[in-house]
Parts: sequence; structure tokens; C-alpha cells
Amino acid sequence: MVPLNDTDSIIDLIQKDHKVVVVSRHYLGSINHTLLTFEALKNRNIAVAGIIFSGDENQATESIILKKTKVNCIGRIDNEPYFDQNVVQYYADLFRENLLSL
Repeated sequence: MVPLNDTDSIIDLIQKDHKVVVVSRHYLGSINHTLLTFEALKNRNIAVAGIIFSGDENQATESIILKKTKVNCIGRIDNEPYFDQNVVQYYADLFRENLLSL
């Protein structure tokens, strides 16, 4: 629901035939924020292909999110100090098999 301007949000850019990958980071309120994201996508009939967790593993939080959403975990992104072409390529290679199976 992040606004792009006075009338549009990121969710408005998603086409109905696209599959979305949700990224969830662990912090206070992250379960609620992640589940609300899934609910907003569901309300617009937007399919979620899977989830990527970002940061340190938190099994309790991840278990709750995966059980509630019934989606597959595609992988985990480490606490990266920055993202450049090399970092993106590293994760693309790491997640390639999981992404191609969606």
C-alpha cells in the first residue's frame, strides 16, 4: 500500500496475471504487517507465488506466517549492507530453482 503519488500505490502496479513474491523482515509487528499484505493482495485477487524472508532467521515468526498464508518459502536474504547488481545476481542464482518451479 506504499503510495507512489496522491492517487496510486505499489499494489496498483500489479497486474492480475502476475504472481507476487512477498518479502518479510523480522521486527516487532512483522507478523501483522506480512499477514495484512497477504490480505490486501487476496482482496484484489492477486496471486502470491511465495515468500522470501529477509534477515536473521526467526523460526517462530516464520512458522506462524507460513501456516497462516499456506505459501512456500522461496529462500532467505541475509542482512545485506547494500544491494547492487552482484548481490541481486547472487540471490537470483541461489533462488533460481525455487523461482522456476512457481
